[in-house]
Amino acid sequence: MSDRPPPALSDPQRRRLRKLAAIPVGLALLVYVGQILAGALLDTAPLVLLSLNATDPVLLLVAHDAPFLGFLLVGTVRLFAPDLLLHQIGREFGPQTQQLLDAELGPGNRVNRAINWLERWFPRVGWLLLFALPGYPMCLLSGIVAMNRVWFVVVNLAGTITRVSLIYWVSSLFEGPVGTVVGAINRYSLPFTILMVVLVIGQTRRTQGGRPNRGSSPGTPAAD
Repeated sequence: MSDRPPPALSDPQRRRLRKLAAIPVGLALLVYVGQILAGALLDTAPLVLLSLNATDPVLLLVAHDAPFLGFLLVGTVRLFAPDLLLHQIGREFGPQTQQLLDAELGPGNRVNRAINWLERWFPRVGWLLLFALPGYPMCLLSGIVAMNRVWFVVVNLAGTITRVSLIYWVSSLFEGPVGTVVGAINRYSLPFTILMVVLVIGQTRRTQGGRPNRGSSPGTPAAD
């Protein structure tokens, strides 16, 4: 992959990128909302919490009280929702995608580090990596290497459904410990919510602190 900065995006390209990225970015931000509201929603509306935040810890906690079919449907839809758009971003912008991420998130950001690691193995076991790790980096990389769309959807959905089902099974296997954690969160929901607010603020500040000064890199446009 070239180390040269990507060519400046035209106005139509910027509009196209914003349109494609709107839903993935919005869903990523909803994770923070779900993190803050976890204490309030875990007991009263676990599937609503899952629709906001489908990270593995939340999946494990929600699985304790949610019915399997509802859990499987909401979890799968929430996890798969941004993936086709991420695949399309990688497909349309190609290797430039990583350089755009560096411009927006800072050099050495976690998404690009993950893509670089996955890229070494993709030619040999790409379908297996997508099945096991159908997240943002893998979906972008699948688009960058122009993976067939139908094959991408089939393997991605199979991996996502397997992941959600496996987490539900693990939650039932460790029902006692998971129930204890859920009970503690419900019992101390207000302090837990305050703690989540503090953590989200800290995460946001760290993310903003890692972004480059856009004025310091005149040859690198922002992907906004």
